[in-house]
Amino acid sequence: MPSNTEVLISGAGPTGLFLALWLTRLGASVRVADPKPGPVQETRAIAVQARTLEFYDQLGLGEAAMARGRHFDRLNLFVQGRRRGAVRLHGVGEGLTPHPYLYILTQDQNEALLVGQLERLGVQVDWETEVVGFTQDDQGVTTTLACRGQQTTLRSAFIAGCDGARSVVRHTVGVPLSGGTYDQRFYVADVSLKGKIQEGDLNISLDDDHFLAFFPMPEPHRHRVVGQLSATVPEQASFEHVRPELEANGLARVRQVHWFSTYHVHHRVADRFRSGRAFILGDAAHVHTPVGGQGMNTGLGDAANLAWKLAQVLHGGPPELLDTYEPERRPFAVALVNTTDRIFTGIVQATPMARFLRLTVVPTLLPILTRAEAVRRLLFLTVSQTRLHYPDSGLSQGRAGRVQGGDRLPWVPDPDGRSNFDALRTLRWQVHTYGPPTPALLAWCARHELPLQVFEASRAAQAAGLDTQGVYVVRPDGYVGLACHHFDQATLDAYAEHWLQANSWRTPTPDVESVTV
Repeated sequence: MPSNTEVLISGAGPTGLFLALWLTRLGASVRVADPKPGPVQETRAIAVQARTLEFYDQLGLGEAAMARGRHFDRLNLFVQGRRRGAVRLHGVGEGLTPHPYLYILTQDQNEALLVGQLERLGVQVDWETEVVGFTQDDQGVTTTLACRGQQTTLRSAFIAGCDGARSVVRHTVGVPLSGGTYDQRFYVADVSLKGKIQEGDLNISLDDDHFLAFFPMPEPHRHRVVGQLSATVPEQASFEHVRPELEANGLARVRQVHWFSTYHVHHRVADRFRSGRAFILGDAAHVHTPVGGQGMNTGLGDAANLAWKLAQVLHGGPPELLDTYEPERRPFAVALVNTTDRIFTGIVQATPMARFLRLTVVPTLLPILTRAEAVRRLLFLTVSQTRLHYPDSGLSQGRAGRVQGGDRLPWVPDPDGRSNFDALRTLRWQVHTYGPPTPALLAWCARHELPLQVFEASRAAQAAGLDTQGVYVVRPDGYVGLACHHFDQATLDAYAEHWLQANSWRTPTPDVESVTV
């Protein structure tokens, strides 16, 4: 085993594996340690949002992800056992993303996909290996690892805590996970069933004293069920305690239970996402309800945000890049906790008002509101995380058309089936124009050795808000860093001098064939 590495990653869940893969593709050496004996075997998290699938496309994993999971396009609402309506979701994200749907790809499938790609690049996870503690100084981090009773010391430039809500990395640097825990207890079950529940759809069931959500799984007639435990159920609950409410009114007939677990909903966000050379990501930084399908995706977004910044700094880039990680990612985690969790727990409370919301307000208003395409589109943008942007980041500057610095680069397809997102697979800084470039821009990009991607000034580009005279400097994670409404050498020079100094952005990116199995 090597005694040093550039980035030590504590935790080999989806967040840690994704961070390791992106860093490896950018030429950084990584070590991944996890006390588990191997990847998870349970389904656990199940939803992969459109923004995550866009990141997978960048890394050459898109086809493999699409071959393993399934999308769904309808939500059915049941109230006291009767189907009260449905919301069609098909095509709601059309024109916004190459993945205009809600997608199911379970955590074990995600981990298997990421581990397999890491192995192709020569990176093996150190299973049964735990981060015991670490110290840091101006030059790096010294970490003590424990593996099967033996302790070793590892030296790294940085350490990333992707090690869950009980994160050793977060505890070591003394960062609190502030927030609280709701009183209600919930359960999650992976079951095979038949009944009134519509196969392949998301089904919501509301009743006097409980709430049930049935998410379709990749296998036919298999569902992820999330529900609330009543106060009379003992602390050590089993599936048999909840079977009656699932099977009431013919809603479902459970044939097989694959997994069952109970939990409390926490609404917590770490006070800081960075302490010196230590960073925290995923559940180590934020925990919330799994119902919105945001948890795993938010952790993967953390990794996509941090990976290229670490790689660039390791190759001589400005250290201030790392100062942008927390201001970009923490506000989103706080907003997620303050909206998704509180709305969900407010609806499931055992109060007269919550019961009125469940049985009257939601069944009446949901079908009406979601008939409007604008409402359904806004819901998709929010849930899919394609709406997430960083307008207040130090990296975000300027505006051209409707696109400003910090926005996710709008997706623009062409009639040949390609799109401007294809260029993002290099994982590097680049410049985009949606119209003929000026000779001055061509010369500027050549001088700075920045790839220039020239696209047609199509109707699709104009509809996406891209200016035909605009110049867009695009970050490796697909967000716009600088937007200029025309070529402005002074502005471009200042931005490049600050964020692209010493050609540090030109990190080696191994060529990797897309995984299709």
